[in-house]
Amino acid sequence: MLTKINTNIDVFAQNFMTAKKAYTLNSSMEASACAAAFIGQTEPVNIEALKWAKKHVRHSGGFLSTLGYGNASQVVAAVVAKDPNPEVALSRIAEIHHALDKKFMNSDYLVLAAVIIYQNCMPSEYDAVIARTREIYKLLHSDHPMITGREDLANCALMAISSIDPKALAVRCEEDFQALRKYFHHKNKVQFLACVTSVFDGTSPEKAEAVEQTRRILKEYGVNFDSNAYSIVAAIAMIVDKSDRSLVCGHIAEVSAKLKSIRGMGALGAGKRIRNMIATAIVIDAYADGKDATAKNSAISAIISAVIAAEIAAICAIIAASAAASSASS
Repeated sequence: MLTKINTNIDVFAQNFMTAKKAYTLNSSMEASACAAAFIGQTEPVNIEALKWAKKHVRHSGGFLSTLGYGNASQVVAAVVAKDPNPEVALSRIAEIHHALDKKFMNSDYLVLAAVIIYQNCMPSEYDAVIARTREIYKLLHSDHPMITGREDLANCALMAISSIDPKALAVRCEEDFQALRKYFHHKNKVQFLACVTSVFDGTSPEKAEAVEQTRRILKEYGVNFDSNAYSIVAAIAMIVDKSDRSLVCGHIAEVSAKLKSIRGMGALGAGKRIRNMIATAIVIDAYADGKDATAKNSAISAIISAVIAAEIAAICAIIAASAAASSASS
């Protein structure tokens, strides 16, 4: 496990610097999101491959499409760049995104949903999984119309790639939601947790207790996740055996500290919040190495989704603050 962790750190560091070069006008936070999509790869990406992907992703949709111009476009580029057949990868992601766009309003979360479906499904499964994503979203919205929105789309796709019946998933999600409310209070963020836990077996009280225990252990190690990243805690709790949680959380804290030494990952760059997320993805990938592929992919997808969600929130906050400052000075 430690060998894989160290490999993941080294490859992430190289991919982070490559992303900084390929996206010269973008922030360290965006570069970290791009590099995060490569976690699990044993070799760093070629910068020419990433530049090719960046250029072609930009032209893969219309000017108003978030696929090519949104905050998650660099993640699409990363997924395309690491694929042995980048042209085919981009074509299929665009195909999935276009099909999703017919059923939902366009957003960065829709792009994430397309990536999750592409990475976890065969082409023959796309239509069925897209339909399941829509059905699951409608069921969640029926249960919680005031808190279900576009930010849930990636989680709905995550649920849709499982083999569980959508109605059964919705029931599980609601049961998990109610159990998790014992420990967590922001309803729309609790739904993030429940979406992740619903695809794993176990009783709702057991899963809720596991998530709370994981949160406490992480806090003891100085690793904190705000409500925007609750799905990370759920992913750790669901994929890591109870007997290994303290060890894994300790490794996450250690890796986060190591990432700080990478130029652009410090307090003036991506920051501790993003470092903790990247560290989690690095450690969970190493821990899950050799375990059931579906469980691993589900957990990693949830983590990457949370990284981008946090990035989007941060960018929106910066834009809002800039607009407010401009308005005040005029």
